Amino acid sequence: MKILIISSNIPAPDHASGDLRFYTMLKLIAETHQVTLCPFNLERQNKEMGAAVTKTYIEQLDAINVRLGATDVLMTLRNELFDLIIYEFYHYVSRYIDFVRFYQPQARVLIDSVDIHYNRLFSKATLTGISSDLKTAVTVKQQELVAYRLADLIIVVTEDDGLLLKKDAPSTQIGLLPNIHRIPEFIAVLPPYTKLLFVGSFKHEPNVDAVLYFCKDIFPLLLKMNSSFTLEVIGPNPPESILALQSDHIFIRGFVECLDDYYRNAHISVAPLRFGAGMKGKIGEALSFGLPVVTTEIGAEGFGLSQNENILVARTSLDFAESILQLSQDNQLYKKLSTNGYDFIKENYSEVATRAKLINLIYQALLLPPKKLLPLTRLILWLQLNYNRYIGWRFKHV
Repeated sequence: MKILIISSNIPAPDHASGDLRFYTMLKLIAETHQVTLCPFNLERQNKEMGAAVTKTYIEQLDAINVRLGATDVLMTLRNELFDLIIYEFYHYVSRYIDFVRFYQPQARVLIDSVDIHYNRLFSKATLTGISSDLKTAVTVKQQELVAYRLADLIIVVTEDDGLLLKKDAPSTQIGLLPNIHRIPEFIAVLPPYTKLLFVGSFKHEPNVDAVLYFCKDIFPLLLKMNSSFTLEVIGPNPPESILALQSDHIFIRGFVECLDDYYRNAHISVAPLRFGAGMKGKIGEALSFGLPVVTTEIGAEGFGLSQNENILVARTSLDFAESILQLSQDNQLYKKLSTNGYDFIKENYSEVATRAKLINLIYQALLLPPKKLLPLTRLILWLQLNYNRYIGWRFKHV
């Protein structure tokens, strides 16, 4: 089967959990299908990351048999036929959807939501109480739902996201594909448990808020209880507000190419997220290393984790600090969360566990009838394309 992926960029799996999920999804699809990726903003990615760095990500795609298509999406749509076309995110659906339906009427169109963006923005507006945040959430909701209604199937990462989307857009077809994690070898950690770790890209606003909140409202309480705690903060693009937190107890590392050593050296992962949506990659990744996690209700949502069994969920700043302290002092609790968390991720979110879900998702899409262009829209598009091809180009050279 031939599958086209339309994306803004080449996935950079060491920069953000969303990119890691995207890359792993491509890897699993390419095991049994022909996959072409069209990154229409590749030139901008080259400028932002550097051509040499971007080239390494292209080589990673080549290694998993994902073919790099033209950055000109229309050229690819004109020249090849596909069975499925998947948009990574909803933002640019409207830019290409009419051309997709015109050139590829046989193809089913999917949108990988990654998370329901307006849900995250309403979560932020609830936290801040700022009217402009609420207005942004309302606007994004309208735009996002318009895009989803144009597709044949929407991929969500959690059941909660699916329920929300079914409530807000009942006609949409929903498929589930959660985060996907590699499972390193389990290595037990010995006490003392005083090294804390936060991982997250600072292009993602909830991560900036989480670290500022932790360092301002939680960490001072914790240091009063035990002054031996330290915090490592890892993630690309830290703003000045994050860099300014560097101290004797807080270490801002910025981008780290390989996180394995940091996960192995840390004792407790903290994820003090106050707003967000979907499934948080930092939670699953920490648990996949057997690293116990202390987080918030927002951080834990979507996984199906259980309090005091495989995670600790705190509801206030003091509760968060006390949970970390308890975990650092209770060896039995630490071992239980470490082992149970690791087993939970391995059973539910490993490549082995999600491969079957991905196969089912693809065949679920193939059973759906592809939506069609309205006859008038098809005629207008045909006239526009033929005018540009046979007549309009002449005036460009006058």
